[in-house]
Amino acid sequence: MRDKIYAYLSMQRDGISGKELVEQVLKIKGAPVNVCKKLIQTAITGDSRFAVDKQGYWRTIERKGTSFLDAEFVFLSLLSIDTVDKPRIILEISAQKIRNNKILDQLHLLVNPGSSVITTLNFPGYLAQEIKGGLTTEKAARSLFHFSGDAVLVGYDVQSSIHQLNMILSTLHEGVENASLCLKCLTKKLIPDLQVRSLDDIAAYFKTPVVDNRRTENEISLIAEIFYRYRELLRERGLNTLEEVLEFQYPDIHYVDFTKYAFDKSFLWAIPQRPGIYTMKDKNGEVIYVGKAKNLNSRVSSYFWNTADRLQKITNVLQNIYTIEYEITGSELAAMLREYRLIKQYQPKLNQQIEVHERAARYGNLKNFILILPSLAEEAFELFFIKEGCPLQRYEILKGVVNFSEIGRILDKMYYNALSGFQYSNIEMGEIDIVLSWVEINKDQINYINMDVIPDKDACLKLLKDYIQDEEALRKHFRFS
Repeated sequence: MRDKIYAYLSMQRDGISGKELVEQVLKIKGAPVNVCKKLIQTAITGDSRFAVDKQGYWRTIERKGTSFLDAEFVFLSLLSIDTVDKPRIILEISAQKIRNNKILDQLHLLVNPGSSVITTLNFPGYLAQEIKGGLTTEKAARSLFHFSGDAVLVGYDVQSSIHQLNMILSTLHEGVENASLCLKCLTKKLIPDLQVRSLDDIAAYFKTPVVDNRRTENEISLIAEIFYRYRELLRERGLNTLEEVLEFQYPDIHYVDFTKYAFDKSFLWAIPQRPGIYTMKDKNGEVIYVGKAKNLNSRVSSYFWNTADRLQKITNVLQNIYTIEYEITGSELAAMLREYRLIKQYQPKLNQQIEVHERAARYGNLKNFILILPSLAEEAFELFFIKEGCPLQRYEILKGVVNFSEIGRILDKMYYNALSGFQYSNIEMGEIDIVLSWVEINKDQINYINMDVIPDKDACLKLLKDYIQDEEALRKHFRFS
């Protein structure tokens, strides 16, 4: 319904009254003005494409895409080698996350491909020792996957790097779907006379010093320098938004025809940059795909970025969808749990089957704990109570208005009253698996209380009170373990 309202308003030169909108789109005649306003607000709740002025006239809010300064990028460099038995073995990964010209975070990983591979390679002694102490290939790929989030990946031949990562992540039923900027492709469009065989050729063109020791951390600096040079060249061509540049970089683009959908680019631009889930439906209203995202705007829009190397999964989605609906959540974990429930409910044909892995192979030592994560409402938290052998319990609290008696009741039920022989459903078991897996990956960045080291209920409540009542609680890093 919100898309019909948007389509009708888009055809109007000026804003129109709520009464007219209700009569023409909702087909309700004679409703009072206050009722019309409530009907419209209910129909468009959570959709930032609409605005109403003081006179009660409704209109659409147009956006022109995501500016480069607002977009989040990850510069990516992989060091790979080929062996007789196995090509493209990753030994080192570096990444740098930026937004608004500021470095947000950095990642550097060494990868241990196994002693049999190391012994066959003629590494300098210091590098061989570093690699022996590195992560497994799967753990390194997953660390990069979660570090990148929904950012745009930037590299020299970035699609080759993404392909390498997806070959590894596919065994974990994950995959990189991020939009990407390929410096090699951009060079062909921006400097067509330059013959490019490597990143060094671009550096030489800009007279940028080339570091002989091509470790990934050094290459990241070179990628960043070239990225900023290309950004200026793109501005000179009038390309100022992420969407425009993503379309520009490839010489052969398959453009998306929005006329076959019940939405357009303005709908995509207006999706909030918040965690959440999205559902895609066909013309019959059947749910064909459910997805989650740390950033709904980036993830949903990425399906429609015009890249010549679209994943087959995305092509299948574009061929089948008609409408998109989304739901904001307070945290990435809440989105993952909501997605899991919806997939179980609708069993969409385009979703891959979720496979539950053995817990011992994926999770750490944290078993009984309370997660403290942001909630959907402003100045609010969501508590996730986890105890081994019990289903997940969740409780939302508003900062300044907290029912500690109810929290105490949950603590008694979960941690201080003996529960024996409790049976829980496969769905509840799946939720616990999702929580434990997510916590193991993110435990250094999240707030939690390890209940295995808390002496009693009163001590736990005091910790929660002190944290929640702290003025800086929403931005404060807290961990009791």
